[in-house]
Amino acid sequence: MRKIQYNSFDVLLKQLAYFFTSLFIILLGSTFLLANEINYQEVFSKGRAVIVENNVSLAKKRALEDALYLASLQGGAQVDGYSSVDMNTNLNENVLIRPSSTIKDFVIIEESQDETHYNVTIKAYLVNVNSMLNCANRDFVNLSYLAPHYSVSSKLPAWTDKLPMKISSEIFDNLNNLGFINLKDSSRIAFNPSKVVKKSISLDYNNLVEGKRNALNEGEFALHPIIKLSYAKGRLTTVSKELMVDITLNIYEGPDYSVLDSLNYKFSLWIGNKTGYPHIDVFLRVSEDKLIEFVNKSISKIQYRILDNLKCQPLRAEIELVNNELTIPIGLNQGLKKGTVGFISDSEDITMSEWIVLTVSDSRRNTAIIEPLNPLNKKEEIKGKIIKFMN
Repeated sequence: MRKIQYNSFDVLLKQLAYFFTSLFIILLGSTFLLANEINYQEVFSKGRAVIVENNVSLAKKRALEDALYLASLQGGAQVDGYSSVDMNTNLNENVLIRPSSTIKDFVIIEESQDETHYNVTIKAYLVNVNSMLNCANRDFVNLSYLAPHYSVSSKLPAWTDKLPMKISSEIFDNLNNLGFINLKDSSRIAFNPSKVVKKSISLDYNNLVEGKRNALNEGEFALHPIIKLSYAKGRLTTVSKELMVDITLNIYEGPDYSVLDSLNYKFSLWIGNKTGYPHIDVFLRVSEDKLIEFVNKSISKIQYRILDNLKCQPLRAEIELVNNELTIPIGLNQGLKKGTVGFISDSEDITMSEWIVLTVSDSRRNTAIIEPLNPLNKKEEIKGKIIKFMN
């Protein structure tokens, strides 16, 4: 076998290729680990402090501080160090240990003391300082497909009147093939966005009469397509005839149909020429089947834009106090399970401090009962606030 000789430049290129390949694999692995990082963590910690001069209150405070510090370290630590030299040229090594997680709430579950020490055991919830909602962990979302609105130019061929319905059907089928979306067909019920009642569904007379067929619960979404077909000439060439397709997808959230986002998708298709010679124009005309095929290809990825808007939407709801129980209008049908952890704060920013941790004690079809981790948080003060659940 003939041995291949490499010059120094080839060897350098080979080494660089190995280096960048290894670097890419490391970065890819790091990205995967970060993407799967736990957003919150439940930990138990025990603190201990010496009782000095029979001051039990001070010892309890120090034991609690010790327990909180040890609990925060369980979420990870950042270790920094530096060296210093004093006037006598003595070298001092200094190590700083800082928690990489923050405690959002805690509760004392056990206290005890002996002749010399005070002991405190706590349960705490930790959240990484730089954590964000991990939308990949949400199991599903509920989406209602509302009756589309159509508009077709009179300048287009008569057969194009059927095209908006085919576009709508294709969008529906593509969404239905996404396992993450539970799609409900509400297209047979007339929908007028200008007449949406901005109040509770339970108080909407039309929904009561119609059996809530077009109603949304908290944590659910609706999609309203608006499809416009228009005629254009001379955009591609001086004699070209074109079909302009304008699709607007309005995404609504919750029982008051608040607008979450509005997606717009435009494209044009060549349908033939108008040269002034009828025989040539007929020969160059695009067939109906071919045009439908082009349209389907043009909208084949539109469902992923909808998915991107829905998959990172956190479950959230306003808390009500009913029969001395904290309840929310979302439950199993929205993917909320017993034991799920949620947070509330005075700020809409979910990364802010001063959170209150609540857990789901009972989950039903469209409602759930929640309880604060710390019983010192009064239910009357929690009522009316917005809870957001970590996915």
